[in-house]
Amino acid sequence: MKIYQYLLEGNQKYDSIKPQICRGNFKCEPEQIQEKVIIAPTWQVDIFSSHVNNIAHISGPTGRGYDISELEINGKKVTYISTGVGACNVLDATLALGCTYCKEIVFIGSAGALDKNMKIGDIIIPEYSVCGVGTNKYLTSGSICENNVFGKKYYPNKEFYNEALSIVGEVTKNTDIKIHLGQTYSTDTIFAQYAHLEEIINMGCNSIEMEAATFFDAANVANIKATAIFNISDNTIANKSLYSGRTNEDQNRIQKVRKDVMPIIALKALNVI
Repeated sequence: MKIYQYLLEGNQKYDSIKPQICRGNFKCEPEQIQEKVIIAPTWQVDIFSSHVNNIAHISGPTGRGYDISELEINGKKVTYISTGVGACNVLDATLALGCTYCKEIVFIGSAGALDKNMKIGDIIIPEYSVCGVGTNKYLTSGSICENNVFGKKYYPNKEFYNEALSIVGEVTKNTDIKIHLGQTYSTDTIFAQYAHLEEIINMGCNSIEMEAATFFDAANVANIKATAIFNISDNTIANKSLYSGRTNEDQNRIQKVRKDVMPIIALKALNVI
């Protein structure tokens, strides 16, 4: 909380208080954000259409690219935020949620596997994410120049992580979907990552994506319970990268898990179904 208060005071110094921070980022009032939130970089809210009673659009796309909706199921409400790709988008969304009634966030999205034994469409739950991005440098009450975050591990809320792991096991029981524990690497780039994959693997990482290290760090700073669940979208080690090698069968499996399985997992993790 010390860091978050320091960051808030920085905003207040330039005449921005909590409600204004929420409005500036999300183009809505703080009370329109529920205690339970789902964040996704690219997945659109329509993947929840067959799993909830109603989807109401709240705002967006905003100038930041955020698109905010409200899911309702059995009288319970969840805020859904599509943030856009990249750690900086997720950082500001998570910190801004600290200015609302949000208490817990489930992050859902895609990750690339760095292990031949991981199949496209399987699920990864990150135990931690290794920071390979620059955004975390700003999550300090000290000098950003001296805040050496590269290679540092960031963790989800332990209790929330364990609950999510149990729920994923329950939902995928009697299916061909395997669960993998992620030692994830968060990268700033897709294009340039391939030249450095061997080094990333040697750091002990079995998967790669772009936001988890920042998400875990920011949620902890903002005192929000957080965990992440990923659908494996590619596996470069198995010659199925984002750019080439994936078959129609691979693509169909990704889409099926994304639409039929991931929404159920997220809603169960938030205890609304």
